[in-house]
Amino acid sequence: MNITLAIGLQVLSSFLFASGATLQHLGVKSTFDPGAAASSNKLTLLGLLKLFLIPKWLLGLLCVLAGAGLHLWALTMAPVTVVQPVGILAVPWSVLLAARIHGHTITMRVWRAVVVTVIGVVGFTFFSSLFAKGEKQFGFWPITWSFLGVCAVCAILSFFAAQKAAPWAKAMLWSSVGAIFYGLASGMMKAAMNMVQSGHFELTHPSTLVVIGYMLACYGLGVWMIQQGYASGPAEITVGTMTTVDPFVAVLFGLFVLGEGAGIGPGAALGMLASGAVAVYGVVLLSKDHPDAIKEREEAAKATA
Repeated sequence: MNITLAIGLQVLSSFLFASGATLQHLGVKSTFDPGAAASSNKLTLLGLLKLFLIPKWLLGLLCVLAGAGLHLWALTMAPVTVVQPVGILAVPWSVLLAARIHGHTITMRVWRAVVVTVIGVVGFTFFSSLFAKGEKQFGFWPITWSFLGVCAVCAILSFFAAQKAAPWAKAMLWSSVGAIFYGLASGMMKAAMNMVQSGHFELTHPSTLVVIGYMLACYGLGVWMIQQGYASGPAEITVGTMTTVDPFVAVLFGLFVLGEGAGIGPGAALGMLASGAVAVYGVVLLSKDHPDAIKEREEAAKATA
């Protein structure tokens, strides 16, 4: 019953997240020249602060926070490896909302990309949930090393997003960095909860406070990168990337750092790898085949003709 309720809460959370992302995207885009190529936009720190004065962006933030609250509630009732991937439902929600707001037709290519992404994440969830035992034997240092390792990976991806990426890939890369931080934040949240619930650590214990600090840092960095994703591409790209990469990171953290995957075998690991590749391929398709990306490529081709 608890797992069923947790999944239901996460479904509602996914709709709130998609709604919040769409509203925040509208708020971010309103600060840039509507005639400029989206991939050339880059949000500054001052621009980020100005977003707090835009009603649409604030309403989107409220939706995201409400969704995060439901997500946290769901995590108290089921392993992160079960709860987190349900958020993939935010992808079709966001596609439908964006089509409604902007009045464009959803092409078969976009729906194909959405279906491929959902299939990949569902497959990943199936294989990972087989080993979601919810065990809580873990150490403080693996948590710390995972945080430092993720920061190093995100620094490299941020460099490519800012300097090397093709225009259609910029939003996907910025969103990937934000999603990695968000996924790790979910894992850190679960780790802190496990530490307190195990009875070995108080909420005010230094180790617990450090893990909470890691979580807050991940959320802060994730917010910054996700806004860059909104600035450089459609909201659906950011949502699709986040709801793919975020659960992968959270699930891997749960399996290998929190001990939720004790006894995982090579077959399940191979299934997770293949499913993950399918989901990533779906996001790449969504990035390349989105009407905005196609329009920007056509305009660039005309400019160089």
